[in-house]
Amino acid sequence: MTSKDNYNELAQQIIENIGGKENVVSAVHCATRLRFQLKDDTKVNEQGLKELSGVVDINPTPTQFQVIIGSHVDKVFKEVIAQGIVNGDAENSETQSEKQETGIFNKIVDTITACMTPMIPALTAAGMIKVILSLSTTFHWLSNESSTYRVLDFIGDSAFYFMPILLAVFASRKFKVNTSLAVIVVGILLHPNFTTWVASGDPISFLGMPIQGVGYAASVIPALLTIWIMSYIERGVDKITPSSLKIILNPTLVLLITAPLVLIVIGPLGNYAGMGLAWIINLLEGKLGFIMVALLAAAMPFIVMTGMHHALTPIFVASFAATGTESLILVAQVCANLAQGGASLAVALKSKDKSVKSIATAAGISAIMGITEPALYGVTMKYKKPLIAAVIGAGISGCFAGIMHVTLYVPQNSVMAILGFSGDKGVANVIAGVLMMVMSLVIPFILTLFLQKEPKNTVSSKEVETKGTASAV
Repeated sequence: MTSKDNYNELAQQIIENIGGKENVVSAVHCATRLRFQLKDDTKVNEQGLKELSGVVDINPTPTQFQVIIGSHVDKVFKEVIAQGIVNGDAENSETQSEKQETGIFNKIVDTITACMTPMIPALTAAGMIKVILSLSTTFHWLSNESSTYRVLDFIGDSAFYFMPILLAVFASRKFKVNTSLAVIVVGILLHPNFTTWVASGDPISFLGMPIQGVGYAASVIPALLTIWIMSYIERGVDKITPSSLKIILNPTLVLLITAPLVLIVIGPLGNYAGMGLAWIINLLEGKLGFIMVALLAAAMPFIVMTGMHHALTPIFVASFAATGTESLILVAQVCANLAQGGASLAVALKSKDKSVKSIATAAGISAIMGITEPALYGVTMKYKKPLIAAVIGAGISGCFAGIMHVTLYVPQNSVMAILGFSGDKGVANVIAGVLMMVMSLVIPFILTLFLQKEPKNTVSSKEVETKGTASAV
């Protein structure tokens, strides 16, 4: 599926099978999935969706109906929006799905996904700059006293330092508040006058109420809490101000109420919560490190199936924000993703069916590059034993990574993580990281060759051809 017309046709077919445009509240997408918010899930023709050429699989959740497309999901999404479906990323009105009763855990996961996932490219880019700096000093390309090094250093720090601002932008969309006010309120925590005052150690107060001297650069939780509470303040202010004065009074009152509240109450509470999360991370990465990495790596395919992998995002983001490194979540994801790739490539090697070879090869490459849904739904789950091999391989390599305390200096969950092992821990960490990646690929590959009989095609040739294309990177 390569042409715009084909994407347009697929979009029309998907909309038809989810109950038509009148059944869709809004749509968003991630790396591989269209995520629909529907009025009535019972109107969905699930079997019809699964049989569509270009649809890898579906994943209904309590808050979204997810249609798994593959790496070209953005092109299909554009055609879906062109059909008149509301773009959930740009919609400011309250959606029907948000009015529906959903569990608190699902709401938290949805909020985390909306607020934090869009930040990952910026964090990855900043992390790669840090890797370049580390390599530059290791191989004596640059002196850490040179102007070039210092400029690159603050370029690499920028995404982490201003993380609260990034969160304010994305959280304002999720909580339906004015984005400019959200940025200003959170920006107060990073204002040079405030940070200088905090650094001086002098007491700070407002109307006689003490303000804790806390630094909020690179923090996560204070910004999220701020925008969440600000959403209630903004709605409350809007109810009490007269229509003729809203344009002046609303933003002024929101700022005057929220800003002191953030400095006196919300910020310090968020800081304590962040410290608690950091303590948990240190516990998991320390005394229980090798067990946790192994268990998490082995369980990752099942976590991805439920979409709960987004709930892990705050943990690795908080770790990078606090230390610039991560040794648990992303390390486990690297093991699990490469294991899916190794198992899928073994299926491709063992099968004599050209269509199975095509889909398994494309899915394997996709998994190695960090997108596992095509491999998971199209290959390993389908044939069962490759999934077992991937779980065993990821668990073993995760255990090794935990014992060696493999550390990533870049937010990355694919084969490109090989660039993220270089840092303060030196060559030993690079060697351990590379060995971990080799184990993640090779063990599932070999196990699959032994466990899996020759895979046979069980779907139509047209569907296989399209799904193979959908899985490609």
